[in-house]
Amino acid sequence: MKTTSLLMLIFATLLSACSTTKVVSDYNPSVDFSRYQRYIWSENNGADKSVSPFIIDNVKTALQTQLNNRLFTKAKTPQTADFIVQYYLAEAADTIDRSPRLGLGIGSFGGNFGMSSSVGVPLGKDTVNRNVQIIIDFLSSADMKLSWRGSLVVELHNNDPKANAAITEQAVDAIWNQFPPTK
Repeated sequence: MKTTSLLMLIFATLLSACSTTKVVSDYNPSVDFSRYQRYIWSENNGADKSVSPFIIDNVKTALQTQLNNRLFTKAKTPQTADFIVQYYLAEAADTIDRSPRLGLGIGSFGGNFGMSSSVGVPLGKDTVNRNVQIIIDFLSSADMKLSWRGSLVVELHNNDPKANAAITEQAVDAIWNQFPPTK
């Protein structure tokens, strides 16, 4: 019995590890990112209409914190900026968190013949989780072309604004860990 429980725990852990999303980043290899020191905010920041304005503010705050922590300075004029920071939040496919189920089964076997049957009985309600994709772009201020992009899909809590703020902060931090790209 202990072996079965241990195997089920290992399988559940492996299955949950496979379901996490990873940061996706891409960049223009001809850009010298070491020259990026001064930035301006893009006027094209935003989100899908279904994304809460509070989540949008959380992302901007987390981005501002990362820019400050990495010692980037805000340019006084667009002409003195090295790059433009742009972000967008898009509603991603929702996931369904199935409630725990109790399995009831019967079976018989004898000789060379086997047969079984099982029924899953839900112990609660299924939960639909909202997912949001956070996209952060850096554009060259000289030609307005995309030079770097990082994105991540995160799962938000339905009724916990503090948890959502922490989730978006961690997501922005994870995206930032991909910058500058290593060639």
